[in-house]
Amino acid sequence: MSRVSSSLYPIMLAIITKFVYGQSSTVVETQCGPVEGKFNGVGYAFRGIQYGDAPRWKYPIPISRSVKNCWNGTFKAYDYGNTCMQRNPSNHTLIIGHEDCLYLNVWTPTSNSSANLHVMVWIHGGSLQESNGNWPTYCPSEQLAHDTNIVYVSMNYRLHAFGFMALTLLSENSPTNTSGNYGFMDQILALRWVRDNIKNFGGNPNSVTLFGQSSGGTSIVGLLASEQARGLFHKAWMLSASAVFNKTAQDASIANTVFLKNTGCTNLSCLYELPAPEIVKAVPWDVYPYWGMAEQSSLPTKNIFDGAICVVDGYVVTYQPYQAWEKGIAIDVPLMIGTTANEIDYGSSHLAMKTWNWTDYQRQVKSHIGTFGASLAEEALKLYPVNVTSAEYEYTRMGADIRVGCPNDEMSRVISSGMKSPVYRYIVTSRPSKPVHIFGLPFPSVYSFHMWDSFAYLDTIKDYIKPLAPSDQNFQKMVTREVLSFVRTGRPYTTGWQPYSRGVTALWSENISFVSQYPKDLCTFWSKNGILNYGWVN
Repeated sequence: MSRVSSSLYPIMLAIITKFVYGQSSTVVETQCGPVEGKFNGVGYAFRGIQYGDAPRWKYPIPISRSVKNCWNGTFKAYDYGNTCMQRNPSNHTLIIGHEDCLYLNVWTPTSNSSANLHVMVWIHGGSLQESNGNWPTYCPSEQLAHDTNIVYVSMNYRLHAFGFMALTLLSENSPTNTSGNYGFMDQILALRWVRDNIKNFGGNPNSVTLFGQSSGGTSIVGLLASEQARGLFHKAWMLSASAVFNKTAQDASIANTVFLKNTGCTNLSCLYELPAPEIVKAVPWDVYPYWGMAEQSSLPTKNIFDGAICVVDGYVVTYQPYQAWEKGIAIDVPLMIGTTANEIDYGSSHLAMKTWNWTDYQRQVKSHIGTFGASLAEEALKLYPVNVTSAEYEYTRMGADIRVGCPNDEMSRVISSGMKSPVYRYIVTSRPSKPVHIFGLPFPSVYSFHMWDSFAYLDTIKDYIKPLAPSDQNFQKMVTREVLSFVRTGRPYTTGWQPYSRGVTALWSENISFVSQYPKDLCTFWSKNGILNYGWVN
């Protein structure tokens, strides 16, 4: 008898399951009533479970029996919930989503409520402006739950103006005298839902690991400094987080007066009555404070900063994260902090970059870094020299160090200096075997691009490269091995990987290797010249 194709196996198993047991679904009890999820032959998926109501610019209201806003009967958790309001990521002239968007998803390998499995909660990225918890190739799945024996949760949380607008007008009319960080309030509410309900899905509420990529990683930076999040998670994996996190709500409120002017509103009633699309259109995408963040995929220019969307408000983000780490008062859990060697190897600007020669490369470096001083640009060209690999590689390596890598090194150092739990630092040096068109967009990435490690763990490299080369497969296996060990034990798998406090950085390629705080000399150069202030902020 010939072996059944692996792609047909889940489908056949689902058919057999339904035939034998009369169903391919299961019901799980939650504190708000029963939910029914589907079994696809590999694992169970519960999609679109509402965890809160989101009144505009207010604390989310939990879905609970005490509030009397639960569903009636059994909720059929078959379809994903509404995406939060946002500009269409592939066409910024269009607006998609809803304000009613606080929904989460659970993927579990078991229907046994006593399984007591480790739990991983996924926080999606998108500059706190875009995406959702079920974006194709950018979220967990039944197959991932089965293969790793982990219970996964993802959530939608409010984005851009609805999730992070800080305004004096809002603060003055708030019971907490603050504004902004509403998206973080949503994330905390989702984590409380996990604490209260995940056991019935086979998860252990006392072993919850957060993992978030890009602004999902930045969200974890904020949650680590939030008293409201204390006790809700026990480990965290930050992928390509924005490590500059120091803007206060008051600072942002001043900068965001341009938004208020764009709305034409002078009072709170006017703001609350504005149609949601008008809110999106009023956001200052292309003028300071630059919510559009067009600069983040290039080298910095002096005095051009992106607007800080997430802020230190003293209520949700209780402390300035770096001060909290130094004083040892932040949430103290084991951390894995990762970046990629070519973080900015994405975006439409890179279509032109692929045609650059070395003269073009030098001209671009001088036009950006030269704004800080001609000698600084010349020194940078010595550290990231011509005639090595390609102009694209050196440019994206320089941009990655300035925007993400070196700021994450500094963040790792500060956390290690004040907190007791270990910090494990890595840099991805693996490259895809073929150019990857991220999310189907027309600009391919060929180096260690932003999201490459998340695709590896989520097992979605296969959606971009067909067939997978041995190098792709080896990288994916290595990532999975190290992360699963961290989730289960608080330590990576490879014994030679020591905490960052001991000066060790792991390099993730097909296999794992170790260096002493790579790239220390480069980070020292950017730091002493004040360039790391231009790191990503959201």
